[in-house]
Formats: sequence, structure tokens, C-alpha cells
Amino acid sequence: MVNATKVAIAADSPDTVFAGSMIAERGGNVVDIAVACAIAAAHTEVLMCSLGGSAFINIKIPSRAAEVIDGGDAMPQAAAGLRPADASWRKANIPYGDGIVVNVGHGSIATPGMLSALESAWQRHGTLSWRDIMAPAIHFAKYGATTNQTLASWLDLAGDAVFAVQKESRECFFPEGKPLRAGDVFTIPDYLATLELIAEEGARAFYEGEISVLLERELQPNGGLVTRNDLARYRAAIRRPIHLDSAGFSMALTPPPSIGGAMLGSMIQLYESELGGLASEAEKVLLKSKIQRMMFSLRRDLSETGLSEESTTRILNLEWLERYLDKVFSPRTSHLSFATEDGAVVAITMSNGYGSGITVPGTGITLNNSLGEPELNPQGFFMMPPGGRFVSNMCPLTAWTSSGTAIAMGSPGASRITTSLFQGWINFAMEGMDARSATLAPRFHVESIDDVFTLQHEPGIDTSLAKKIFKLRAFPAPDMYFGALNIAGRDQSGALFASADTRRHGSELVG
Repeated sequence: MVNATKVAIAADSPDTVFAGSMIAERGGNVVDIAVACAIAAAHTEVLMCSLGGSAFINIKIPSRAAEVIDGGDAMPQAAAGLRPADASWRKANIPYGDGIVVNVGHGSIATPGMLSALESAWQRHGTLSWRDIMAPAIHFAKYGATTNQTLASWLDLAGDAVFAVQKESRECFFPEGKPLRAGDVFTIPDYLATLELIAEEGARAFYEGEISVLLERELQPNGGLVTRNDLARYRAAIRRPIHLDSAGFSMALTPPPSIGGAMLGSMIQLYESELGGLASEAEKVLLKSKIQRMMFSLRRDLSETGLSEESTTRILNLEWLERYLDKVFSPRTSHLSFATEDGAVVAITMSNGYGSGITVPGTGITLNNSLGEPELNPQGFFMMPPGGRFVSNMCPLTAWTSSGTAIAMGSPGASRITTSLFQGWINFAMEGMDARSATLAPRFHVESIDDVFTLQHEPGIDTSLAKKIFKLRAFPAPDMYFGALNIAGRDQSGALFASADTRRHGSELVG
């Protein structure tokens, strides 16, 4: 008889959590559970993530070095040097936050990396068979998944602008001509056969097999740039994380070419160094606001030269950061967190961008729009070399102590990812909040809006000092705009805990 694995999971969808429970019942380890959940999430949290998108996976297993598996989307060979005016895309206006304009359609699609990264994680650390890992996703493809509130809300915002144009996407997300609503049970046309093929052949089916043929057949006649050659060349990268000590924890953060880890590490170090003597909440909010303002300028400056190992080392140097702070002041994503009793933790952040609106006919796989997102192309569209990875804010983190505490933490939310994690880490590790309180605490985000630095905030933030420097924009209630902080971990006694953010649908399991 197989002994079930005790696991803590924090995710956005109850169906995603159920996928994890299926693998835990089979005795899978933390990586088995995490990979199966992520593959299932490409259906249960579709549009937030997809097998046609990207993923970053942060893994920390006791007595082994932490590692990050980079499944970021990549620049197709034919895209390098293309003029934006010649791209086969269209502009989509989406009323999200202050409103965003992104490029969607066939010409916005980059080479996807998510499935390669997930298979790599399983090959390196998994214990169950690949067919076992695929079983929960196949279950939902066969019997349907329940539309969660996040998916329904995104269709309300972006459905007409992005996903209602192509016939295959309409059939997925507008059954009988109406968008999916929260609580609807839905299947994705052709998806079951696709997953059965991947269960049989692995990621090869996507990158070299039948799915690659269908993808190229859809993209090439319609101005898409990804070819079978691009897919066959793609490999997930195994990277050494950025390591940081904070509040008694050792932390592992995503390294370049992702920008998220370096940004988060710089903010945490600055906050710890400048915190001394600050007693009031208003003073702490002001300091966090200044640091977020610094991060915005630092990201802009780095976009001119790109993020490298050398620049990462520099921006994580506290003395240099303090000088920078003085100088300044004279997308769609999904995140899953996992922990098991043995102290192993996994954090996975996945993205489909804002979505290209294109679903590969005959497969049910919806594709990213990474080529067309301004946030992912800070040096300009089509400026990266062939095969280059896009700039990403995604920063799934793991952290652990010598006494046995270990956590996985992460958030979706485009530019709000790092600021959500920054505040979540302060609340959990420095202020001593439990995971639930850290997840639900009010948050804020500083960004330049119409060339004015604006502090956008939820109720409960003391802005009495910050308002002297920043324009304020108050949200009436906690909002998914500020990300969705999902935390799972094990404390030093061995007890598991999980907290999923209710700013999105939010679902968790401890058991």
C-alpha cells in the first residue's frame, strides 16, 4: 500500500489543488506534486498560464542546493531584427489597472518554454511515472474544470479584445457565444487528445512531434514567427539562484535573465539597512514607497544595457544601492507554492502574457503574446538575439532556516510581482506575521502613471507621510491588481501551512 504524502499547497484554483491531492495520494514527492499541478493549471487556470507560455521553477530539497529551472519564452529565429511596423499583430486595449495596450495575434507569439521546464523538473527530481504526472490534467480534460473567478474576470476584461477573434479561441472560451462564467464547468476542444499524446511521448510531442507540426501550420500562413526549428532548439535552462540572507533565512531568488530576483533582493537589502529607528507604520510605508520608486528607475536604467551577472552583482551591493536611493530621492501570471513534511519546497510562477488570442487548431493549446508585450521588451520590440529569453518579473522564491523552517512564496501580477513579494516577505519574515496574515495584509504599489509617480494602495495603508512625495490612488477594496501572494511551508516543528491569496480565487490544502 502506498503511503500518501503530506503536502501544503497554495494555488488560485480549487481544481489545481485537487490535482495535487491526487498525486499526493499516490505518494509523489514535492516535485511530482508541483509539476502535476502546473500541467493541470494550464486548463484549470487557463489564460493565466498555458503549455504555450512560460514558467520559472524554484526548487529547494533538504541537503541539496537550490536551483531555478528557467522555462522563459524565447525569441524566434525569424523575429530578430524585424521592424514592429511589419509585425503581424494587432493592438488590444484592455481596461486593467489604468488601462493597458498590448500587441496580440499570430505575430506576437514567442517560442514557449513551460512544458520543457516542467518536464526537466520531473526528470531531475520526480519519482512517479510521467503518465502518473499527466493523470490529473487528463482527468480535467475528460470531465471538465470549474471556471474560477479569476478566469471569469479576465474574460470580462480581455475576452472581446483578445480571445473572441479567432474561431478556435472563441470555441474554447465563448461556448454557445457567451464567455465562461464563474462556476461553469468547461472542457477545451481537442485538449484531451493533446494531453494523451504528451503523456505518451513527453514534451517531445510539443517541441518535435505532432503538436509542433500543427503549431507551425497555424502560425506560418498567418504571419507567425515561431517555426518547428525554433521549437526543436528550445531547452529549459538550469540556473544557479541568487542567494540572499534575510531575517534569519537563506533565500534563493531567480537569476538573470529574469530581472525579478535581482529587483526583489535589492529591495529587501535596502529595507533592512534603512529600517533602524523607524517606529511608525507611516514611516515604514514611506521607506517601502521610496524603495519601490528606486526599483522603477533601476529597472528603466537596466533596460538600456540589459541584465547580466555583472550588473546583478552590482545592484545587490548594499553600498551601491544606498547611493542609488540617495540619487533618486534628493501581465498575466499564475503562481503555485508547495511544501512537504521533509522540508522540501517548490515555487512555480507561470505566464501566458496577456494572451495572443490564438489557440493552435486541433490541440486546445492557447499561446503567449511575449513578442508583443512592452513590459517584456524594454529595449524595444525584436531587439533580442535569436533564442534570447525575455525580461521577466517572475520571481518564485524559496527560503529556509537552519532550524528546519522552509517556505515557498510567489505572486502573479506583472510589475506588481516584486512589490507584492517585497511586502509579503517583510510581513512574514521581519514583522513575524503568520502566512495567512502576511497574505491578506493590505498592499501598495508605486509606478509612473502619465509621468507622475503614483502610490496605488488598498485600504489600511498609512499614507500620511508618503502623500507628501507621491500622488495617491486609493482602491476601495483588496484587488487582484496587487498580485496574489501564495505561500506554502513547513515550520521548525514539522507542521505544514499554506495560505492562498483571496485577491484571486484562492485555494489551499494542508494534509
